[in-house]
Amino acid sequence: MTKLEWKRVDLNQGLIHLAPENTKSGKRRSIPINEGARRALLSRANFRTTHCPNSPWVFTHKDGQRVQSVKRSFKTACRRAGIEDFHIHDLRHTCAAWLVSAGVPLPEVRDLLGHSSITMTERYAHLAPENVRSAVARLDSLSRFSHVEENGKENAARSIALTA
Repeated sequence: MTKLEWKRVDLNQGLIHLAPENTKSGKRRSIPINEGARRALLSRANFRTTHCPNSPWVFTHKDGQRVQSVKRSFKTACRRAGIEDFHIHDLRHTCAAWLVSAGVPLPEVRDLLGHSSITMTERYAHLAPENVRSAVARLDSLSRFSHVEENGKENAARSIALTA
C-alpha cells in the first residue's frame, strides 16, 4: 500500500491498477475504488498539491518522501481505540467477512482480494449460511416448479429438486 504511485490511480474510472510486482500473486489486476477510498485519495491529492507536488507517491511525508511503514501509526490508532491483538492484515479478513456477510458471491470476493484460488475465499463462506438458504428458496419461485400437481401427480422435477 505504501508503494502506491499516482500513475496507478485512475479517479475518473474509479480504479487502482496494480502491476505484477505489486501483487502477491505476481499478476496484474485492477481494484475498484469505493466512495470512502475516493475521498481518502482526494485528500492525499490535496496534501500532495500543498506539500510535495512532484512526488510520485500517494502516501508521503511533507517532504515528498514515501511513507515506509504504517505499523507504528496503526498500532497507536488501535491503542487509542482500545483495540488489542489486531494487526493491519486483519483488515483484509474483516473486508472479506463483511463482503461475504453482505451476500457478495465468493468469486467476486476472490477477485477483489486477489486470491489465487477460490479455496482461499471459501474459508469465509460459513459467515453467510442464509445465502445458501435463499438460493434454495428461489426454487419455489421458478416457473417450472410453480405448479404442484400435474394430472393429480406431483411434478417430478420439483420433487427431485426439493429432495436432492
